[in-house]
Amino acid sequence: MTRVTFQEKFYPAVKETLYQATLKNGLTVTLLPKNDFNEVYGVATVQVGSVDTKFTARNGKKEEYPSGIAHFLEHKLFERENSEDIMAAFTKLGADSNAFTSFTNTSYLFSTSDNVAECLDLLDELVTSFNITEESVEREKDIIQQEREMYQDDPDSCLFFKTLANLYPESPLASDIVGTENSIEDIRLEDLQDNFDEFYTPVNSHIFLVGNFDLELIQNYFLQKDVGVCIVQNPRETIALHPVKKVESIRMDVASPKLAIGVRTNAEMESKDCYRYGVLLKALFSMMFGWTSKRFQSLYETGKLDSSLSMEVEINHRFNFLMLTMDTKEPVAISHQFRKAIKNFVTDPDVSEEHLDLIKSEIYGEFIHNLNSLEFIATQYQSHVDESTLFDLPKIIQEMTLEDVLEVGHHFIDNSEMVEFTIFPL
Repeated sequence: MTRVTFQEKFYPAVKETLYQATLKNGLTVTLLPKNDFNEVYGVATVQVGSVDTKFTARNGKKEEYPSGIAHFLEHKLFERENSEDIMAAFTKLGADSNAFTSFTNTSYLFSTSDNVAECLDLLDELVTSFNITEESVEREKDIIQQEREMYQDDPDSCLFFKTLANLYPESPLASDIVGTENSIEDIRLEDLQDNFDEFYTPVNSHIFLVGNFDLELIQNYFLQKDVGVCIVQNPRETIALHPVKKVESIRMDVASPKLAIGVRTNAEMESKDCYRYGVLLKALFSMMFGWTSKRFQSLYETGKLDSSLSMEVEINHRFNFLMLTMDTKEPVAISHQFRKAIKNFVTDPDVSEEHLDLIKSEIYGEFIHNLNSLEFIATQYQSHVDESTLFDLPKIIQEMTLEDVLEVGHHFIDNSEMVEFTIFPL
């Protein structure tokens, strides 16, 4: 039997060496030793998120579950037998632990300065053990309902998710990650068990470890754990594209109007291109609307925009959108101006070679700064088949040309639909 070995990959731009192995059971493990730090961060990521409510199971059967089920499962997997709690077990080891659910992934995280192997055991327990009871499911519903209400009362969260719902109506993206009031109530123990059995498999998971640890010791740790067979999953379904809801507004208790402009592309995307594509798209929109753009400077100086302007980019092979959110006293005029600029991006005076060089320096500077944070590296590192990772960013920036950026702009914007959502004060 051939022994699994860790492959080295050196990234010259950041002088980092990653060690990666795919175990016989399908689990991918990536290790990044950084001995100039005191801490270690470990993340187990399972490729299941809020959008995975409809899927074809391994047995070929079409399944549909209530929205918010991935997030509900994330909450409950910290539960041990006899009502014990894995989070408390991490604390006993002197470690912090957390978890979060995104659109496509669920991640379990720990940070520690000691007992790394023991923490990895707990991380393994989190994603391989199911000790949930009927009673605890019912108790959890109240907790998650409170979390949902908190998000609903938060204007920025409300702005983002309502805009997203209008970009992707009648799809899993139309619901908050935590679910709806009714869907949370509809979740049953059996549903959680089914989802756990379907998605929480080694081949659908990735472990990333970064920080001050003994490389050889940790490599042996994983090689000894490599038992079981590789259970292959069916490919995930893309998100259905229904007509967008172009304009909507609501009133909330806010000091100033909040505006979101959402852009959804209907163009198809190859997985291996997603990371690079997202970086180039971000560069284009930063040139047009970022703080270095003449447009932003003019609007800022006249008091029409403030520093709240932010951009969210989500690019993957299942759905792709970009969202600009901001506080502005003139949401109607700003929305018109921004949407017009997006449509005419090729002739935008801010889209130039010189400005792109400035944006590239800015992206690179921010990246280098963020490398000082193990938490940033641990939560932002992505590794899927044929995809670039966080550490490919310097190479992507270096090779980026204005022509490349415009090409991505055409691919994204020429096949896009736009929505605007405004929150007005009461």
